[in-house]
Amino acid sequence: MDRGDRVLRRTAYAIAGTGAAGCAATVPVHDWLAGRITVTPLYWSDLVLGTAWPLVGAVAARTRPRNAVCWLMLLPAMIGPYHLLAYYAGYSSLVASAPLPGWQVGAWIGCWGFAGYWFATPLVPLLFPHGRLGTRPRRACAWVITAIAAVGTLATMLRPSGTDPVPGVPNPLGLAGWEWLHTVMFWCAVTTMLGGTCVAAVFLFLRTRSATSTERAQLQWLMLGGLVMALSFLGTTLTDLQKPPLIGDLLMMLGLLGPPVGIAIAMLRHRLFDVEAVLGRAIVFTVLSGIVLGVYAAVVAGAGLLAPGSLVGTATIAVTALLAANGRGAVQAAVDRLLFGHRHDPYAVVARVGRHIAPASEPAEAMQRLVDALRQALALPYTAFDSPAVGAASGTPVPGAGWRTVRCLALGREVGELRIGRRRSGEPWTVQEQGAVEEVADRAGTLAYAAALVEDVARSRARILSVREEERRRLRADLHDGIGPSLAGTAHQLDALARRAHDPDLAASITTLRDRLRSTVGDLRTVVQGLRPAVLDQLGLPGALRELLAGYDTPSCHCDIDAACRGLPAAVEVAAYAIAAEAVANAVKHSAASRLDLTAHLDGRDLALAIRDNGCGIAPRHKAGVGFRSMSERAAEIGGRLEITADPGGGTLVRAILPAGDPQ
Repeated sequence: MDRGDRVLRRTAYAIAGTGAAGCAATVPVHDWLAGRITVTPLYWSDLVLGTAWPLVGAVAARTRPRNAVCWLMLLPAMIGPYHLLAYYAGYSSLVASAPLPGWQVGAWIGCWGFAGYWFATPLVPLLFPHGRLGTRPRRACAWVITAIAAVGTLATMLRPSGTDPVPGVPNPLGLAGWEWLHTVMFWCAVTTMLGGTCVAAVFLFLRTRSATSTERAQLQWLMLGGLVMALSFLGTTLTDLQKPPLIGDLLMMLGLLGPPVGIAIAMLRHRLFDVEAVLGRAIVFTVLSGIVLGVYAAVVAGAGLLAPGSLVGTATIAVTALLAANGRGAVQAAVDRLLFGHRHDPYAVVARVGRHIAPASEPAEAMQRLVDALRQALALPYTAFDSPAVGAASGTPVPGAGWRTVRCLALGREVGELRIGRRRSGEPWTVQEQGAVEEVADRAGTLAYAAALVEDVARSRARILSVREEERRRLRADLHDGIGPSLAGTAHQLDALARRAHDPDLAASITTLRDRLRSTVGDLRTVVQGLRPAVLDQLGLPGALRELLAGYDTPSCHCDIDAACRGLPAAVEVAAYAIAAEAVANAVKHSAASRLDLTAHLDGRDLALAIRDNGCGIAPRHKAGVGFRSMSERAAEIGGRLEITADPGGGTLVRAILPAGDPQ
């Protein structure tokens, strides 16, 4: 165990224990002192804040002592000691016959000891769960909140007033005539507690939307705790209008319990609860309650000014309640859509997936778009499709949660499976969600079948091309080494026969026949040259590639060719040579390069061919010409691929990956 961590843990335990003990001792001390001097009423919500928050922070510090969230949760531990020190100062100043030692320190702390929650309430949602701020907007928000809270705390320390628990005890450091510090303290408190907390809640919602796996569940529990606190604050506002202080204090106490309980569940046992359904309904209830309470407050205030004692407020409340009841379904649907996607609307899922895959140009791209759209439409952590013909994945599975598997059929035959990642272990699967996934699985099966057909066509085309080139190589060899020499020999024999013929007419006929035969031999050589580049048979592919770079002074040409590139299938040799010839010609003519590098080597069962120059490069949105299309077609014909990109070091990189198979 790290010594520093052990010290941090013990410090957290001591702070939380001191805070809890101080809150427990505050109750009897307050009751005893209230019979002798005037003290501020004691609110149970303050004691809950000073006890529950620090205890949860200490529990969290047990496993993550360096997490900033733990220490923010410990800040309200000052509430209990702050009350006791203020009571000590009050007893010393107003009850005891002689001042007690250190009462000024107690009086000073009694003026500002409550300010710790100005930092804790807005900063905890920003830092939870890892204690890091991450993005620049969150960092800026945290710094602004911290600065405003610090200014408010300083103003509270120096304001000329009495302590909060005992108003009759003055602030020993209060600045006379600086009453404006009360206004500074008030607005700093409002800005941090109301404005800062609302901004932090927005960031929390956005992070929950983008988070996955365990972190998403943790953020959802904190969001649920925050909603409980928001509801209690709304209820407190309502009770303040009707003046029942005890009910308002109890509601505030319940609300302040929300965040620490949510954090405790999130960090310790978040996997045991299905928070999402509760969270969605809690948001709906919060929205509707806010609308009803807001209208209620506005109507009561307006009716009190315009028509005291009228029924306008009651009627408006009834109308608002009816509107809220009728609008609950719409609000629930909107919240579900924002938090959990279209899980309750299979047709919306299918329509979204269909729109997303429509622009795809090939089945593999369409399949990737399908799994991406399905994951987004249902707010899933992971989706994937697996088949021999095509595969695609989106997101990351939740550790330990696993996934569901849906069979994908096409023409009555299983062509693959669609994997739907669970959000957590044991998560239920609704009927609507299952129906949406099965509809998408049918589309996935169709795409997989199309991908298999495309792959079969590509393989057939590659086999046909390979057979064609092998046959051309055989024909060229036969014509060049067999028929060609035979015809040339026959022409020589006719020439000799013409010289021995005594009849001039016969000699002229033989000469004419000889010339025609020699013309036929020339035509045959032209045909032989067209069947296959002669340099490939003369020098082999390595030698032919080196020959392409011979004779150039500018650019300076360099090559690195693997000797294992000999004996490749004829189609691969022809495609590689044609691509290299076109790329070298383009670089020499158009790039204005000073250096040209050609590399070719076997990478497993593929031939990797690259032509790189250091010239002017290509435009980001260049229009492919005949040469580029020809190279791409050459590679695609044998099942390979071609990439033409700007080289990171400047210039252009032409890279071809050609399936070479087993060398002959």
